Amino acid sequence: MRRWEIDRKPAPVAESYQFIVRNSQSLEHEIAVEVADDLFVQIELKTRRGILPESSYWICCAERHLATYLWENDDYPPGDRLRISQLDPEDVMSAIRWKTN
Repeated sequence: MRRWEIDRKPAPVAESYQFIVRNSQSLEHEIAVEVADDLFVQIELKTRRGILPESSYWICCAERHLATYLWENDDYPPGDRLRISQLDPEDVMSAIRWKTN
C-alpha cells in the first residue's frame, strides 16, 4: 500500500517512496524505496526523452521493484530499505510507453 494514500496526502515528488507491506501473518513493515539520482539521466539516454522526478512513472517503478524484490526473496529488504540503482528492460519499456501529461 502507498503510505501517502493511506495518510491522504499528495504523492511524493522526491526520489524516495514509502510503502506499507503486509506479510501472510498480517505483520506490517514500512519500506522505503529510493531511486538513484542517475536513473533520471539513464532513462533519458535510453528512451530519448526525460521523465521528470515528480512523474508518477517513478512511483510505479519503485512499486514494481519492491514487488519483484518481495516475490524473489520472500522477505523484506534489509533495514526496510530498497534502492533502485539500475534500470531493467521493463523499466525502459514502461518509460517508452509512459504518457508525459
